[in-house]
Amino acid sequence: MWKLHRYYLKELTINVGITFLVLFAVVLTSLVYRGIQRSQGGSPIDAVLIVVYWALDSFQHLLTISFLLATVTTFTRAAMDRELTAIRAAGISPRVPLAAAILVGLFLTALGSFALHYAIPTVHFQKYRVIPEAIRNAFLSMNLGGDRLKLPNSDYLMTFRSRDADRGEFYGCTVYCPKPPVEGVSPILFVDKVSMPGDKKSPWLRIVFDGIHDPLGGATMGSHYEAVIARDSLTDRGRRDERDDDLRSDQLLAEVQKGVHRRPYEAVYSLFRRCCFSLMPLVLAPIGFCIAEFARDRGRVAALLLSLVPLGLFYLGEVMSARLLLSSQNPWVGWLPLGFLAVFGLPLCWRQLRR
Repeated sequence: MWKLHRYYLKELTINVGITFLVLFAVVLTSLVYRGIQRSQGGSPIDAVLIVVYWALDSFQHLLTISFLLATVTTFTRAAMDRELTAIRAAGISPRVPLAAAILVGLFLTALGSFALHYAIPTVHFQKYRVIPEAIRNAFLSMNLGGDRLKLPNSDYLMTFRSRDADRGEFYGCTVYCPKPPVEGVSPILFVDKVSMPGDKKSPWLRIVFDGIHDPLGGATMGSHYEAVIARDSLTDRGRRDERDDDLRSDQLLAEVQKGVHRRPYEAVYSLFRRCCFSLMPLVLAPIGFCIAEFARDRGRVAALLLSLVPLGLFYLGEVMSARLLLSSQNPWVGWLPLGFLAVFGLPLCWRQLRR
């Protein structure tokens, strides 16, 4: 029996690995444009981080889909080659080759459980922080092309003749300010030097104007003017409050038990949803095996098309559970996707495994 287990275990493991890598590569490729677009002003490393974080955030979906496709492909090949028929004719239960799928599904369930409860929330948090950091670093390093710079947190537009990128200083500047800081000052000012001193790690950014000249001769700001702004304001467009998806499961559970979570039913729903996703490989192992046996005389294409049915039911349950949570505030609806799979999978497995 162990030789039979090892035979299918090896083939299924290779198929799962190849399918996952192919799907992950497709997701990475599809996110390249988004990474480049969202990292404008940053470095190539920032674009790579954005692409990788967004791709890793889909880990649970890729793991589920790749395992089901690999299981169906592996055992459809075995069924079309009459291997499963020979196993039955030898008096061996179909549960013996199914055990290989269950072992792989159990391993992937453990891996997915760790990832969903601990690793993926961290990735989900970090993927929304790369963009603000990219913009902040780009501004602080002054790695900007051209002779124009839009000052942060304002409508100011500055042009300059020369600059010292290492010291963060601009010379021969013309500043256009539609709303001047001093009433009566011209909206166009000539400034000899604009600098941004201070520690880059400080939460505050100082902008110093030296040698200010008003070409229209209106009210004066003096020859020296300083503005202090919060560095977080550089990235208002990328700001995002912390959500349940950003917290590990132990942190969510601690907030619920301490009574500090604003909507505890949503936190519990997130926990149930993660558990539901992590159990998917183990649940799909017998379903994928039975689909392969059912499509023995119909070919691989028919088997792959049939595999879309449990996936569609699962994601239908995912959407419906989110809708029901808003109306009922009952966190147990997080298990609805597995309920849909049970309605489809139990009759199928009962029919195929008892033949």
